[in-house]
Amino acid sequence: MTSPRRTGQWRWVAHPPWRPPVEGTRPPAPRYRSGPAWGDRTPAYPATPRWGLPLVAIPRRLEHPVRPARPRLAAAAPGIVGVAGTWSAATAVVHGLRYAVLAWYIERLAPWWVEATTTALVWVAGVVAIAVGVAAAVAATAWLVETRRRVYSPAPDPRSRAGLWVGCLLPVVNWFRIPVYLAELRLASPRAPTRSGLLRWWVAVAVNGIAVALALWRGTGEGSQAAADTVLLTALAAAAAVWAARETRTVMRSFDEPSPRFTRRLLPRGIVETSPPREE
Repeated sequence: MTSPRRTGQWRWVAHPPWRPPVEGTRPPAPRYRSGPAWGDRTPAYPATPRWGLPLVAIPRRLEHPVRPARPRLAAAAPGIVGVAGTWSAATAVVHGLRYAVLAWYIERLAPWWVEATTTALVWVAGVVAIAVGVAAAVAATAWLVETRRRVYSPAPDPRSRAGLWVGCLLPVVNWFRIPVYLAELRLASPRAPTRSGLLRWWVAVAVNGIAVALALWRGTGEGSQAAADTVLLTALAAAAAVWAARETRTVMRSFDEPSPRFTRRLLPRGIVETSPPREE
């Protein structure tokens, strides 16, 4: 620091320790001007000024609307129905094997291990089939309720949740109520099965219900013939359950996924027919 030339002025000078400070050059005196800097006219630019930071486009991640996650039971419904169909096929095979054993040993006594094995398989397959069938019915109902809510959104579903659950899970009543619910959903949804697909599903469910009812009725009879008929009807009911599960999964898939078949494609300049013209 050097001594000031005037009162209140100090100047710091950096120098090596082995030599004294050297007098530096003084900065130029400031220039003062009066009046506007641009004179009597407004400043104008032939182009947009480019001073400051360059205009660099900073990429920004687009924010996609987050769709609400579907309930787990409704999302797992197709898988549960598929498991029910697979177990129904195994049940049909077990009951068919049991009926073949009864027919083979109709006039003689069957070995104890054959009788015990087939009886245990029939009971295990039947009990598990009932549990899996109930789980599939509950999951399919949850799928129907959630799909209707999603299709009718943002408006509320015209039918109450309690009414849908009762109409889908109450035996015999569900034969007539579920087709109505699916028909309403078909009209409101852009992705829906054909009428023949819904009719085929209803026929499969009705055949399964009739076969189950006949098996339960025949099971109330007495004698070996009634037991054999019950086993045969149970095998047929299980086979019908496989058909019903397959049709149910087809209906679910048709509502959740777009149809792979298109008859028209919308282009910027019009509509182009992709299907061959019909012969008049």
